[in-house]
Amino acid sequence: MKNCAIICEYNPMHTGHLYQLGKALGRFDGVICLMSGNFVQRAEPAVMERHVRARIALVEGASLVMELPVVYTVMSGERFAGGAIKTLAALKDIDSLVMGCETDDPALLSLAADIQTEESESFRADLTSRLASGESYAAALAAATAMEGKRRGADEETLFSALAHPNNLLCVEYIKAIKRNSLDIKPVFIKRVGNGHNALSRRGSYLSATALRELIAGGDFTAAAPYLARADEAIAEFTERKVSADAYERLSLFALRSSSPEEIGKAFDCREGIEYRLYDCAMSCRTLCETLSAAKTKRYTMGRLKRIVLQHLLGITKDIMENEPYLPPRLLAVREDFKPYLAENGKKMIIRGEDIRSYGGEYYDKYFAIEKRAAAIYSSITLGPADLFAPRRIFGF
Repeated sequence: MKNCAIICEYNPMHTGHLYQLGKALGRFDGVICLMSGNFVQRAEPAVMERHVRARIALVEGASLVMELPVVYTVMSGERFAGGAIKTLAALKDIDSLVMGCETDDPALLSLAADIQTEESESFRADLTSRLASGESYAAALAAATAMEGKRRGADEETLFSALAHPNNLLCVEYIKAIKRNSLDIKPVFIKRVGNGHNALSRRGSYLSATALRELIAGGDFTAAAPYLARADEAIAEFTERKVSADAYERLSLFALRSSSPEEIGKAFDCREGIEYRLYDCAMSCRTLCETLSAAKTKRYTMGRLKRIVLQHLLGITKDIMENEPYLPPRLLAVREDFKPYLAENGKKMIIRGEDIRSYGGEYYDKYFAIEKRAAAIYSSITLGPADLFAPRRIFGF
């Protein structure tokens, strides 16, 4: 039996995801989805609770859906990908990783992964120079990679352009993580269809998740429906338990204002004294949006600042991410005909309440405290069930 994995968020699941899932179903016997939970890599609450998204994915053809630990989901692309691959590495019988890309030449992504993994002397020197000149890490890394690609015979401009797309960057990070873990998992690239990752255009058969979230936030469910997987179920969820962005921002601003700069500085992505700037802005600005805009710098992008704020809110600190042990994913949903997969792999997941209790020790106490805090915050800002931390019923079809 040939199985593939898809690392996903389905925030929300839309026609582009259905296209990718359909392509995977045509090539593999089983599709295992490793999905972000109630907080996503954009450092925001997911628009739908994780069990609802898992159920929709299962109905649409996924064989099994697991939740990626929250300490990986709210990290940079490199950490997000590394945590996801580390999770998949513990499971057996995964032949391939299906990835959505935004290039007609996936070989460029493999080349970029090789360059960044090998870190030649010329590459390191160029990267260091760009960082010293004040470029953000993401911009410096892309430019240094493109320059090194040129030395290896690639077209510098084409490679640099490919690295400007978020999906391509994640592909590169997945390949790097597979190499670092010496895994026999083959990358399978599926070209993204429709609008770009963050495009706000509302034409055609495919909308970006960003455009869909904008429609959902505005309550325009009629316009969103044609692009949503299981639209009736999704819209019912949006209506019944809408995420309150205002409540989330108020909680986050409270966390900043009620902490010292030193406490904020413990957040994993906090470096170079940005905690003092972030604290000062939180104390002088009226909203979280104003705080982030005022604190933003060339080195500290809006995305990174949002991650710092969420990491601080959840208690994801530098010490919790140092030499972390294996963090088990939660099993959210599984098809009846795929349950035999659990016979050999179920012990690497959290399926029942007693599975949580089996992970003892100081580290796991801290880790599960973060997961419990994430569940409590999400239930509070959606007026949803208060028991989101506890394992829930597994759906089968």
